[in-house]
Amino acid sequence: MKKLWIVLLSLAMVAAFCMPASAVDVKFSGSYYIAGEYYSDLDVADEGDLTGWTPYVSEYDTAVSKTTGKAVPVAWGATDECGSDVSTAFFRQRLRIQTEFVVSPGLSLITRFDALEKIWGDQQWTGTRTPYQSRPHDSSDIRNAKEQENIEFEQAYIQYMSKVGLWWIGIAPHDFWGTTFGDSTQSEALVQWILPINQNWIIGAKYFKHYENGPNGFGGYDGDAIDADDSAYVGVGIFKTQNIETGLKVAYRQLRQNKDSDDYSAIPPFSKIDGWLITPYFKGQFGPVNIQAEVEYWNGEVELEGNAPFANYGGVVPGMKATDSIDMEFWAAYIDAKVDVGPAWVGGRFIYVSGDEKDNAVANDDEFEGSDFLNNRAFEMCWGGVDLKQTLILWNEDVTNWTGDVWDLGPGIKNAQFYQIYGGYTWKDFTFTGALAYAKADETWRGQDDDYGWELDVTASYKITSNLTYMVGAGYLWTGDYFKYRRGFATEADAIAAGPAITVGAPPGAYQALVSGWETDVDDVYMITNKLTLSF
Repeated sequence: MKKLWIVLLSLAMVAAFCMPASAVDVKFSGSYYIAGEYYSDLDVADEGDLTGWTPYVSEYDTAVSKTTGKAVPVAWGATDECGSDVSTAFFRQRLRIQTEFVVSPGLSLITRFDALEKIWGDQQWTGTRTPYQSRPHDSSDIRNAKEQENIEFEQAYIQYMSKVGLWWIGIAPHDFWGTTFGDSTQSEALVQWILPINQNWIIGAKYFKHYENGPNGFGGYDGDAIDADDSAYVGVGIFKTQNIETGLKVAYRQLRQNKDSDDYSAIPPFSKIDGWLITPYFKGQFGPVNIQAEVEYWNGEVELEGNAPFANYGGVVPGMKATDSIDMEFWAAYIDAKVDVGPAWVGGRFIYVSGDEKDNAVANDDEFEGSDFLNNRAFEMCWGGVDLKQTLILWNEDVTNWTGDVWDLGPGIKNAQFYQIYGGYTWKDFTFTGALAYAKADETWRGQDDDYGWELDVTASYKITSNLTYMVGAGYLWTGDYFKYRRGFATEADAIAAGPAITVGAPPGAYQALVSGWETDVDDVYMITNKLTLSF
C-alpha cells in the first residue's frame, strides 16, 4: 500500500509540473450604456430644396422638386435628393468588457469585446421585421449577420513588463497620443515598446499593420501584387516633470492598398503612398490654469505605379500637369486653456485643420494640401480625430455612426477653423456644462461661403452612485451658409462653358461646375440626448 501511495504521489507531481500555467488572477473592467437621442433634421436642406452638398450632377439624372414641381438635376445615381425635414429618435446601447488574465507578475493577457452594440428594436439583420426574432433563419441572413448583434472581440494582446521596458504584442489600443485632439482610439495589430529611462524621460517605438492585402485574397484584394499593405513605423519621446509634460512622435507610413489596382476607393488608384507624420504636444498645469497644445504635420508623396492604365495623374484629374507623383501636405493645430475656479471651470479652445483648394486644386499645384483627402480611415493619424467630441453635433462620431454622414462632414474635424468657449460647475453629485462654438471652412469652392455656423451645447449629469451616472443634454446648430452651396449644371454645354474638369469615376455626362445663384435653403438643427452609464 505504501508503494502505491508513493507511485500515485509521484504521478501527481509529474502531472503538476507538466500542466500549463494557469492565470493566478483575473481582473474585469468595462461599461454598459443606454442612450436615447432625437435629431430634428437629417439632411439640413429645407423641405423641397436639393441637398447642398451634391458633388456630381448629370443632365441625365433628375428629380421632381417638392417645391416647384419641376424636374431638377440631382447627383448621378440618385433618385431624389430633395430636403425632407425628416427627424429621428431612437435608443442605442453597448456593453464593453475588458479582461486581464495575470499569468505571473508583469505578464498578462488582455482582451476586450463589445456586445449588443445596436439600436433598440433593430431587427434588420434577421431578414424580417418580426420583433421577436432573435437570430437569422436562412443562409443568406447568416452570411449578412452583423457581429454587433452578438459579441465582437476587438482586442487580444500580451502585456509584458520586462527589464528593458513595457511590451504590447497583438491587437491592442492604438492611435492615442498627447492630448485628446487628433486621437481616434481603435484596435490595431501592433508591436509596441515603452521604456521609462528615469523619472523624467520616456522613449518608445511601435510597428503596426493597418491593412493586409495579398494575392491569396486577404483584405478582399484581387490583384497579383505582393505586399499591397498599409503599415507604419513610429518612434516617440516624452519628457515629464510635476507640472509639465511634452512629447514628440515621428511616424513613417506606407500605404500600398492600391498597388497595381484600384480596389480601395479611399486613396488614388494604381498608387503607392509614403509619408512622414510629426506630432509634438505640450501639457502644463500652472496653478489653476491648465494649458494643452498639439500640432500635426504630414508630408508625403503619392507615386503612380508603372502599370497604371494612364500615363500620368493628368489621367486622374484632367488639366493637372503631366506628372507621375503628387505631393501631400497636411497641417493641424490645437490649443486649449482652462481655468479652475473652485467647483467651476471656464476655458476656450482653438482648432485648425487644413483644407484642400477646391477648384481644380491638384491641377493648380500638383499637391493634396488638406484633410479633405486625408480624412478617411486610411489616414486615421492625419486628421482632427474623433475622441475629443468637441461638440454634440458638428464632427461628432456618434452622429455619423448612428444617423450616417448626413451633413457630409464625417467624423473627426476637417477643413476647419474652430473656436469654442466652454465652462462647467460641479455641485454635490451634479455636474453642469455648457459650450458655444463657431466654425468656418479653411477652403471652399469658388463662390461658396465659409460659414459652418454656431453651435450651443448644454449638459447636466447626476452621479447616482460611484458607478452609475445619468446625463441629459441638448445641442443647437445655427446652420451656416456653407451648407447652402450646391455645385452642378443643367446641360453639358453649361459645364463646358464653365470650364470644369470631367469628374473621375462619374458616368458620361457627369461634371463638376458652379452655377451662380443656385443655392439651397437650409434649416437649423438641434438634438436632445440622455444617457445612463454603468462603469466598473
